[in-house]
Amino acid sequence: MATKQTAVVGIIGLLAASGAFVVGMITGASNAEVSLVRDTPNELCFIDTSEQLFTEKHAATKLIGCQVVGMTKQAALDYIQSNDLTVRIASEDGEYFALTEDMSDSRINLDILVGLVVGASAW
Repeated sequence: MATKQTAVVGIIGLLAASGAFVVGMITGASNAEVSLVRDTPNELCFIDTSEQLFTEKHAATKLIGCQVVGMTKQAALDYIQSNDLTVRIASEDGEYFALTEDMSDSRINLDILVGLVVGASAW
């Protein structure tokens, strides 16, 4: 008799825990936010004043590159082009593209993952 009661209590406990897990997952998923997606430039970026920069234009280009990280691909492309800079997609969704090694003060290389800019470098 005690074995049956123990089994029933165990099964009820497992069902309750499973139900709580499912409710928690649904609640968490519905309240989730992605705070990194932006459609405006990142205000926390600043001009790099290190002596290793090639020119002042390079510093300004690096600033724009920092500002687009977290933007959607289209918003980043629009913002970069509105600042009279050129864009190269260096990688997108795990596919890496061949790039030339020439230096340009007015070009930004973007790394895209699921439609978001996850990396940008002035090169």
